[in-house]
Amino acid sequence: MIAKDLGERKLVDKVFSVAKKAKEAMAELGEEKVVNATIGSLYDEKGKLVVLETAMDVYKNLPPEEIAGYASNFTGAPEYKESVKISLFGRDYKEFLSGHYYEVIATPGGTGAINNSVKNYLGYGDTLLLPKWLWSSYILMAKDRHGDCDFYTLFNEKKEFDIVDFKNRVEKLAEKQDNVVIVINDPCQNPTGYRLSIEEWKEVRKILVSASEKANIILILDVAYIDFDDRTFEEKREYLETFKNFPEKVLTIFTFSLSKSLTSYGMRVGAQIALSTSKNVIEEFYEANSYTCRSTWSNISRGGMAMFSQIMLDEEKTAKLEKEREFYRELIKERAEIFMKEAKECDLEILPYVSGFFLTIPTGEYTPKVEKLLEENHIYTVVLKEGIRIAVCSVTKKKITGLAKRIKDIYEKAKLEK
Repeated sequence: MIAKDLGERKLVDKVFSVAKKAKEAMAELGEEKVVNATIGSLYDEKGKLVVLETAMDVYKNLPPEEIAGYASNFTGAPEYKESVKISLFGRDYKEFLSGHYYEVIATPGGTGAINNSVKNYLGYGDTLLLPKWLWSSYILMAKDRHGDCDFYTLFNEKKEFDIVDFKNRVEKLAEKQDNVVIVINDPCQNPTGYRLSIEEWKEVRKILVSASEKANIILILDVAYIDFDDRTFEEKREYLETFKNFPEKVLTIFTFSLSKSLTSYGMRVGAQIALSTSKNVIEEFYEANSYTCRSTWSNISRGGMAMFSQIMLDEEKTAKLEKEREFYRELIKERAEIFMKEAKECDLEILPYVSGFFLTIPTGEYTPKVEKLLEENHIYTVVLKEGIRIAVCSVTKKKITGLAKRIKDIYEKAKLEK
């Protein structure tokens, strides 16, 4: 009875199904004998979900009506929008973005922000441009527009961003579509942990400017993990400079998430932040995305927005939160360094990692066999089309130690048994 034009609506989510297997194995064998590298949330060294004290202290002290009530506006409370701009661009954002137009729309998590953006800018039946290594939900969003997907090769032979392939694919789409919608997940790319250098971003910028002579360019910049990027404030500012002073036909939409920033995954609070040199483009963005908010979810967590606003609008609370986050940024970095050092020692290939929750091991045609052997050895990972993702955000240092060698041995065995 499903509407015929929707096609098949059957979802097989491997992340949650493998995570369930890991939990069942832990219950049967004991936690110490199982490595669950599927969890995309931050866990401490005791194997417990990290709940940032600064965030929870504020949330617990909110008046009941701030938690239970509807938000004051379905596009987000004014103080929340202000807090998002401060969080992304800094307290001097008005000066930093002088000469530009910008708007914020609150969404249920980063997923809502990306979905809103795809729904309003990808032409019906058009092609969405995505990275080869990616969070697979992007593909589902394109399918909801009866769209196709094209994939730019994330890395070239030198293990650098493949700017040549990216350029070719952008230009081909600009020749045949009114809108070219591109997703770049940066920094802390999921699933690789890659981050484009400033030089690489400058090249990307040139490509987008050139392509805008033939089509509208909508860059969806997924910054869900930006608060776990290890650059300084000044370095992040240099990165953000990349997206200023684009031609009117280039629109940047940053998609932001509290899930990672405040480890508040279940609150489902995020935002779209649109930046343009055109007032008309931003007004259109606000009207179109407001319509989609109202027709899709209508309202988001008032308590989640209030919690974030009280922290970001209070410099003392912001500093406390940042100090807390810095501790966990360092913890993730330590875990990743252990894995990468041991991977190098046993000659296990890893895709370029800079920072963030995940790293990825390419396993190519042997991936199905690797998956089977890993599970036989009680190691559970997120299996991608041509590789496996390791969540360094949730695997303790104790369990990370020796893991690279175990995976290398399994990979070699998979090649022999294929």
